[in-house]
Amino acid sequence: MADENIKKPKEPKVTGAEKKQKGLFKKYRGGVLLTQDEVDEIKVGRKKLRADMKAMGVRSKKDFELTASGLGLYFDKQKKGALWLWLMTGRLGWLLLGGALVLLFALFALSTITQMRGHFTINMSDALFREGFTLSETRGFENPTTYLVCTPAEDVPARSISHIDVNVDEIDGQHNSDYFAYTFYIRNEGEAMVDYHWQMRLNSESSNLSKATWVMIFEDGRMLFYAKANELGGPEMLPAAGVTNRGYLDPPLYDFSQDPDGQYEIINEGEHFSRWRVIPKEFVSDSVIAEGIKENMLPQEVHKYTVVIWLEGDDPDCTNELIGGHLGLEMYMSMLDEEGEGSDAGWREAWRDFWDGLGYIGD
Repeated sequence: MADENIKKPKEPKVTGAEKKQKGLFKKYRGGVLLTQDEVDEIKVGRKKLRADMKAMGVRSKKDFELTASGLGLYFDKQKKGALWLWLMTGRLGWLLLGGALVLLFALFALSTITQMRGHFTINMSDALFREGFTLSETRGFENPTTYLVCTPAEDVPARSISHIDVNVDEIDGQHNSDYFAYTFYIRNEGEAMVDYHWQMRLNSESSNLSKATWVMIFEDGRMLFYAKANELGGPEMLPAAGVTNRGYLDPPLYDFSQDPDGQYEIINEGEHFSRWRVIPKEFVSDSVIAEGIKENMLPQEVHKYTVVIWLEGDDPDCTNELIGGHLGLEMYMSMLDEEGEGSDAGWREAWRDFWDGLGYIGD
């Protein structure tokens, strides 16, 4: 509709002195580039028309645009992507685009490092996930997930294996002391019986910290402990082989051991007390601390793990040279029949391992 009292704007005269439009995005009417005076006149006209139509009780946006179009008070619609097109034209646009991409990458890298640095993770392979396996910090699986992330143990002092709390396997989730301790569960929620393989991986390291780092792993209440081989290539036993005048009066966590005969040794046996030696199992390789297999895991079956990591103060390699060092560690679970096939050894795992390994335990 149109009000007869509303007059069409006069057609502007085109002269060489006409002002060019300001701003980045030029306005057109009927495909013709407008001058700045024309733009200003149309804006004033649209404002007055809107006020007049509201006074007459007409508030429809569609009616307003139809009336404005009939009076010439309109601009051609801006094409979608006008800003992108502008950025793509000219050197300045390319510079701004390049700068924005660099900034975004830097922010992404910073946020990733902030989130992942110093974290110990428990991860599953895609194949195990597809079989229906889940992880949880609690036996009831109130918050099931496909991976677990825990905060690092920082500024930890050197401690003895005899200082590990006897109830370390009885507390769910993370429960650090003068060492790192974390308890979690894995459940088969699929429909098939599955064999799986787990590995404790050493992803990154500084200051050669692994020389004095000991790891204890409980699996369903039975534990084994591990340490890097000594300089002769043998187990880093404490006290060292041949030493008989000192030892542990009470063998640490002996009652929970999965291999008591292989990991504990009586040095000498007295009438009132005996002296004991502890013998950690050696790391599997430079990148794998320990590994194990669970066979024939039935649907809805649950297994429990507790990981304990500490700097062994009695280890001869525990020196001041380790101060400031860190380890990046990961507990990785995968289906037994996918081992060696590379199903999860591609770029995704390498990228995740890189970030997970940025730091774990420092002094």
